[in-house]
Amino acid sequence: MKSQTRAWLVCIVLFVLWGTLAAAPFQYFSDLIRELGGLLVETPVLPAAWKTFLVYLLFAVVLVVLLILGRSRSRIYLAGLCALATIIHHLVLCIRTGKVYPVSLAIAIGLALALLFLLIKSKRPGLWLSDAYTLSLAIWLIYDGPIYALSRIPGLNVGRLSPFIPVPADPLSKNLDNFLGIPLIAWAVLPLLLGVLPIIFLARGRQKG
Repeated sequence: MKSQTRAWLVCIVLFVLWGTLAAAPFQYFSDLIRELGGLLVETPVLPAAWKTFLVYLLFAVVLVVLLILGRSRSRIYLAGLCALATIIHHLVLCIRTGKVYPVSLAIAIGLALALLFLLIKSKRPGLWLSDAYTLSLAIWLIYDGPIYALSRIPGLNVGRLSPFIPVPADPLSKNLDNFLGIPLIAWAVLPLLLGVLPIIFLARGRQKG
């Protein structure tokens, strides 16, 4: 299977399952990037809308970097590195709060699968898992922007599809509502483009599988 076909299939599956435990490791990885972005732009001087733009830009940059790394020999380690970063962050959270969360097992399974796929001869499962972690950033951008914006339209009950297509509880895009006099639905195009364009231009040319 061509790498771009695999990428779009992974995107479709992640989009549909985003609110379920099956997508929890990948959603948590994208939340990790959001938290990192929030720390990087944490300053009272910068308006909330500009902080949102910078976090969106961080998502796009990390997505581009991971897609480029997917062309290199290190591609087979991408899933393991992403899963390891995710579980370390989650362990710190669990220790800090003294709680075990419903997603804890799913995150641990994500790391276990990443390590297992490094050991088996076929690299195809590892490629799919790497794409799931990588493309979760694009799906996060789509949910934070277009999905939340659509949920604000009267009469359009996007939330009825939950948990499969959940409405974000605390999206960054809310900071863009009426920014510069432009409605949120128009600003939602920005995260959509930042998530989709890297896939269009960089998902091809990687290892088939």
